[in-house]
Amino acid sequence: MRRKDRAVVDKEAILAIMERCRVCSVAFSGGEFPYVLPLNFGVGEKDGVITLYFHGAGEGMKFERLRADNRVAFSMYAREELVLREPACGTTMLYESVCGTGRLFEVVSPQEKAEALGLIMQQYDRKNTKFDFEAGTVEKTAVLRLEVETVTGKTNRKS
Repeated sequence: MRRKDRAVVDKEAILAIMERCRVCSVAFSGGEFPYVLPLNFGVGEKDGVITLYFHGAGEGMKFERLRADNRVAFSMYAREELVLREPACGTTMLYESVCGTGRLFEVVSPQEKAEALGLIMQQYDRKNTKFDFEAGTVEKTAVLRLEVETVTGKTNRKS
């Protein structure tokens, strides 16, 4: 990272930024060009490993790319705010962001799927910790697990 003064290195601080994010863009390799897809997500951490969960239909380009190569990159940002200044070259964007890499897997266990869907819901509804899902819905919903291998955080906000 070029701007070391903006680096967020504390894992708890990185997780806090992730909690404030609303969309995670995942970049898949393969094909003529990379394929980037913005997704709703949920965050989990177990034994020091950060895991991201995504849901959707069980078919399409992301599944084609996943089956060819499960290595992905991801990016998310929060608290963005444009600060207009004169002269215009002084204009800046205040932000918090997290980027990383990892391996993406399809979740098949109904129990893990339900837990993952709960984490996805919790990402957008922090007041609730328990969510009920119909078994049929869990069964037919595709869930992906991204096991984060590298992660960096960056901010130019002074909290």
